[in-house]
Amino acid sequence: MYNVLIIDDEPMIREGLRTLIPWEDLGYQVIDTAKDGQEGLEKYRKNEIHLILADIRMPRMDGITLIETIRKDDDHVQFLVLSGYADFSYAQKAIRQNVTGYLLKPVEEEELIRYVKGIKKNLDLKQTFTEQQDKSLQEGRHAFFKEMIETCENAAVHNLNEDIIKLELQANNYQLVLMKFLDHTNLDLEEIRLLLTQEIEETWGYLFSRDQYLCIVLKDIRPNLVHYNELYDLVKSHIKNIKIVMSVSKVFTVISEIGEEFRKTKKILDNQFYYKDSKFLRTDSERFLIPNNLPNHEIQPHEFPIHSFTEKIYFALEAFNDQALKNVLMEAAQTMIDRNYSEEQIKTSFIRLLSMVLNKCLVNKQELSETVSDITADLYKINDKTSISVLLDYIYDLFLKVISSQNIGDQEGQLVKLVDFIHRNYHETLKLETLAKIFDYNSAYLGKIFKNHTGEYFNTYLDKVRMENAKKLLTEGMKVYQVADKVGYSNVDYFHNKFKKYVGMSPSKFRRKTP
Repeated sequence: MYNVLIIDDEPMIREGLRTLIPWEDLGYQVIDTAKDGQEGLEKYRKNEIHLILADIRMPRMDGITLIETIRKDDDHVQFLVLSGYADFSYAQKAIRQNVTGYLLKPVEEEELIRYVKGIKKNLDLKQTFTEQQDKSLQEGRHAFFKEMIETCENAAVHNLNEDIIKLELQANNYQLVLMKFLDHTNLDLEEIRLLLTQEIEETWGYLFSRDQYLCIVLKDIRPNLVHYNELYDLVKSHIKNIKIVMSVSKVFTVISEIGEEFRKTKKILDNQFYYKDSKFLRTDSERFLIPNNLPNHEIQPHEFPIHSFTEKIYFALEAFNDQALKNVLMEAAQTMIDRNYSEEQIKTSFIRLLSMVLNKCLVNKQELSETVSDITADLYKINDKTSISVLLDYIYDLFLKVISSQNIGDQEGQLVKLVDFIHRNYHETLKLETLAKIFDYNSAYLGKIFKNHTGEYFNTYLDKVRMENAKKLLTEGMKVYQVADKVGYSNVDYFHNKFKKYVGMSPSKFRRKTP
């Protein structure tokens, strides 16, 4: 449908022209009317208009002035001029402004239909020509950018400036955005490019595809997160149920730099697994766990100490220590990265590691068989994780199921576990509030039942366990400050006071008295 604007100072004429002919059957829609040239100009500027029917003589701004004003910026809109009488001088002025027809009032239906049919043929031809030009321009740009990426590493592209002008690529600055579509199998990237090209190029810049990436060259845009979000949402609106991750280059001013920026930006996406989970990645994006360089997969990976990490994780589970578990998993991931493990090798190694830990749990605690079976059934989902941070969170949640399942039991059994935990972890920073969370009790209530079970308050019991172990270490000849650290006291003076309180003498005196 082509849009029509009717401008006349007589209300009956305006309404008559609106209803005189079947506009929609002829391929048009009358989107508005105006009572004079000034109002008509305002409505023209607010809408996309293809055909204007305008009276010659109107208040505020006449038809000729209106046409002259619009023609300064728009050679494409079609005009049909209306007049109440034949006026050769007005007709001449109208013809000079490239109007399509000059109609005398009252307008004859057949004459108006003849004009609008001819105008539609002309508009159709122009639209077809414009579409062909746009398609040719888009394909030319697509080929240009692909050639730039393929050749600029070795040699300059011939006639670069000429191509930039011909393809209308002039801009003050550029920025490259790469999009990668995750978890897809039959996605046709070329089809997506054709679907998005017009919308992207009207607002953002230029679009092309390369390998498995959708590439957008932003032009004359100030980079900010709002723009990236808008661009992401635009693409996402056409491609639903598929996760997209974007990588954004630095701003560059010379189009020939696009090859280098493509390589840098592509490297970020290729190593997306090692970055914190995000839909936007940049060269300065925060990597997860990685202090310096990304893994170099050309170097043969070193063997991962899987048995050592199996023991560490098992101990964390035995101690119901979720923070220790998290730390060990982070350490395992960092060790794999430092040893040049690829994404696939990291996932495979974690599946092996989990399997070994779960087998150890099953051997030592048959009551965990159902939990272990459930977790084992979910191990394959590790392969679906798109970043190492998401992967570690998933593994952590799996192991929390083991901790949670061990916390189920009667109160007496829980207290036995708590006492055993203290004897195995007295050297750690233990607080009743923390243990209450692990054992799923209110801290005040746990303190009360602990005293009923042991005859001692929690802190007193912990201090006595530490003192007994401190005495053993002192008898072995260990220095006082070393003993303090070994049994869980970072402050030597505080340890000294505690020891004297419970043992009746200072640690150094006890050490001297020991045979």
